[in-house]
Amino acid sequence: MALKSLRGEGLSLAALLAVAGGLFVLPLGLLARVGLSEGGLPSLRPLIEAFAASSVQRALWHSLESSALSAAGALVIGTLLALVLGLTDLRAKGVFVFFLLLPMMIPPHVTAIAWIQALGPASPVLNWAGIAPAPGTPNPLYSGGGVMLLLTLQHAPLVFLVVLAALRGLPREMAEAARIAGARPLRLLTRVLLPLLAPSLLAGFALAFISALGNFGIPALLGIPGRYTTLPVLMYRRLSSFDPLDLRDVAVLSVLLGIVAVI
Repeated sequence: MALKSLRGEGLSLAALLAVAGGLFVLPLGLLARVGLSEGGLPSLRPLIEAFAASSVQRALWHSLESSALSAAGALVIGTLLALVLGLTDLRAKGVFVFFLLLPMMIPPHVTAIAWIQALGPASPVLNWAGIAPAPGTPNPLYSGGGVMLLLTLQHAPLVFLVVLAALRGLPREMAEAARIAGARPLRLLTRVLLPLLAPSLLAGFALAFISALGNFGIPALLGIPGRYTTLPVLMYRRLSSFDPLDLRDVAVLSVLLGIVAVI
């Protein structure tokens, strides 16, 4: 019986590995072969030449900057919301969670368009309040700060879900023991809860970072007018030229983006 179960698990694992290989490993391997080869032989020269270009260096820096800062912001916002909803007795928590998860249900470019309209000169809300920008002035979101702000709001729900799930899995006995020992709420949070949540906080930051690194809609709609180009936007620009020679450059940039993501 155990042998049959083992064979069943082995077959299931083999099937999953085959599917994963066909859907992920094979395409990425072919992409790496194009981007890391020269004359049919493996070579790092295409990657080094691409990295030497100032446009690639600038786009890579913008990608790292926007991803890291927005992930840090998402970590703070998502963790605070998870602590509030997980440690308090607020009513209608389901409604709050639903509204907090709305950014995940909406495509990033739709979110960007909505915020552009909301903060632009034609905004009905800002015009009603008398604080709308003057007609013809650039939208304040067309900048690196605007990209980071919307990436933060877009990915804060990811951190919220990770931290809330970890918070619900913590043993209540530890918090109760700390309270009995005289620990106040702030000390309980900093000395007991946050250390226990550290792996989940790191996982939430990593998820937000990777999601921001590969995000195209928000950096394209806000970064292109503000001249804040990230790697995905740079790849799109080179692909839109329809030059067959640019396909190899895009493959190299994809490899560079993948290296950053893995690290």
